[in-house]
Amino acid sequence: MQEFELVLSVATPGELAGTDLSPYDAACLGSPYCRRVEGNYAEALDLLPEAVSRLHAAGKKAYVASPATPREADLPHVGRLVDAAAAAGADAMEIHNMGVLRILREKGRPLPAHMGAYANVYTHLAAGVMREAGAVRVRPNAEVSLPEMGTIAREGRVEVELLVHGKIPLGVTDRCFLLTEPEETDPKCPKACREEHWLASRQWVLKSVGKGVLSGRDMCMLEHLPRLARDGFRVFRVEGLYESAAYRSEIGAVYREALSRAAAGGEYRVEGRWTDAVLRHSAKGLCNGYYFGTAGRKYVGTVLQDRNPEV
Repeated sequence: MQEFELVLSVATPGELAGTDLSPYDAACLGSPYCRRVEGNYAEALDLLPEAVSRLHAAGKKAYVASPATPREADLPHVGRLVDAAAAAGADAMEIHNMGVLRILREKGRPLPAHMGAYANVYTHLAAGVMREAGAVRVRPNAEVSLPEMGTIAREGRVEVELLVHGKIPLGVTDRCFLLTEPEETDPKCPKACREEHWLASRQWVLKSVGKGVLSGRDMCMLEHLPRLARDGFRVFRVEGLYESAAYRSEIGAVYREALSRAAAGGEYRVEGRWTDAVLRHSAKGLCNGYYFGTAGRKYVGTVLQDRNPEV
């Protein structure tokens, strides 16, 4: 049986609480969107040792996210974050910014570097530059197709991580869209981004998390896992940020079982209970189109298509 790694994104102790981690092989701790997220593992550095120890005790790897859009004033904190993650025994640092990758290198590379969703990995040339700077894993941008991802892995000579389920990260800024005053003085901060905010027209829907824009529909590759296994991909992400514990637990259970079956080879079919769980937690519908070279909000497939609502 082929081995694979299923990674969960989780930002805070509140998100971790109640989440069944048994389906996952690793968790990426912290929010890349905003340092002011309440309980953010990437900001509240004193929380890291306990969280990393908890994951290790459960047999899971612990990765730590860094800010996606650090400004000059954030760099001292980023340096402290690298030190704290290394001291806590984290297994890798998720990085979205070449400057942060340089900080890690200048500190002697105390942690392996994983390039995240906002690192602008569109080609094998970019992946190769990042590998030469110390990265061992990259997550290509959302618009990159599966054949292009294969080229990035092969020609860039680096491990590639794929999003298999959850909201697709589409954009990020260092200014919050939800506030009318500066973060430090606006009474809505930091709770505003914990509420649901949808940006919708008659034909599409997106989700705003303040400093980030995500797809409204959930990326779903459940139907296509055998292809991913055949193509040699081994690292898969479930985006759990801003979702419920039930979402993280139940979606993880579905993909653990499905990936195990796909990796084993032989007959593969999407179980009805998998479909029920996926649709129960995807109120705005499903998509996967970027992977297949079509519009991102499209769903390519047949098993879930008839039950996938149009938004």
